[in-house]
This record gives sequence, structure tokens and C-alpha cells, in this order.
Amino acid sequence: METALADTADLRVWDLPVRAMHWSLVVGIGVCWWSGVNRELEYHAYAGYAVLWIVLLRLYWGMVGSSTARFVNFVRGPKAILDYAATLHQRDTPHSHGHNALGAISIVLMLGLVLAVVSFGLFAEDVDGLYSGPMAVYLNFKQGRQLAHMHYDWFNILLWVIGLHLAAVIFYFLYKRQNLVGPMISGKRRGGAGEAEMAAVPVWRLAVGVIGVTAIVYVVSAGFFYIF
Repeated sequence: METALADTADLRVWDLPVRAMHWSLVVGIGVCWWSGVNRELEYHAYAGYAVLWIVLLRLYWGMVGSSTARFVNFVRGPKAILDYAATLHQRDTPHSHGHNALGAISIVLMLGLVLAVVSFGLFAEDVDGLYSGPMAVYLNFKQGRQLAHMHYDWFNILLWVIGLHLAAVIFYFLYKRQNLVGPMISGKRRGGAGEAEMAAVPVWRLAVGVIGVTAIVYVVSAGFFYIF
């Protein structure tokens, strides 16, 4: 027993930016849903800008962030995805270091859908014109209304994808005995003492992303008024 414990260690899997963006996005999408359903469109707009900020920062961090955050380290080709899918029925498969091949599809798909939904919202035209998106001024009323409907329809698709993501998390917890939520809170998981850990990067990279993404969202929220 003592030997077994000595062979295990708490391994760093997720950095603080990834975890903060993950849970902030959960809250942001929840506020977007609540404010949209209850026609609290002012809050809906602010929540949408926050979600846009989070997604853009996550895309940036997926290129220059820590090892497990980078898309190049977890997005795999068809063969790797099929090989991993073939092991889903096995209960004793090793814990993936970061996102597994199927989880990568979920992450990329959700980020893409969120970005699409927010983009449609930026161009959406409200019926009474009080809470239209900042980019709606570049479209006519009919086009703005079409994008408003797409904003709503694609958000419903996003909710289904989120539901599948949650079902996968439950499946891994109940069937494979792998807790995916805990590491996304603590940043660590239990593993072999010799296993590779997350490779961190300098904090200035995050600072650059925060400043750049904030500038982008600010300009977008103003409908590019300060440029054109």
C-alpha cells in the first residue's frame, strides 16, 4: 500500500487561465440564456460581450498558452479519434493528459458554436430597434432580423452540444471512474509519479492576450465606430 502511494502524485493538468475561462464561460452562457428567455436584453448584450471576450482569449491561449491548453497538442486527426473511440467501452483506460481525442472535438465545436452565436447576435436587429447588435447598422432590417433568428436557432444547437458534453462527463465519472470536473477546479489530478505534467508559459503572454482581446471586444461593441 505504501509503495502504491509512493508511486502516485498530484500532476498539474490545467493552468489557472484555462480553468478561469472554462467556468467563466459556463456562467456567461448561463446569463445569456437567462437574460434572453426573460427579455432582459441589456444584460443579454453585456453577457454576450463577456462571452465573446472569453472565447477570443481562449482561442488566443490555445495558440500560445500552456501545453494542455494548446490546440496543436490535443486536436487529432480521424484515425486517432477512431482509435480512441474504439476504447470507450473499456473501463480501465488510462486518464488522458489534458483533452482526449473525442473531448477535443467537443471543445472545438463548442468554441466555434459560441463564436458563431455571438457573431450573429452582433448583427442581429431587435424588433423595436432598442437592443440591436452594434453591427446591425451595416445591414438592412430584413437581414438583421434573419441573423436574429439564426442567433436564436444556433444557440439552441449550442445547448444540445453542451448537453452532450455534460453527458460525456457523467459517463466518464460513472463508467470509467474518471473525474473530469475535479481537475478543472483544482488544476491537478492523481497520476503516476513519473508522468509528464503541464508545461507552463510566462504570464506576460496572458497579459498580451488580455489587452489585445479587450481592445477587440471594445471596438466591436462600438460597431467599429472608432475606426470608420
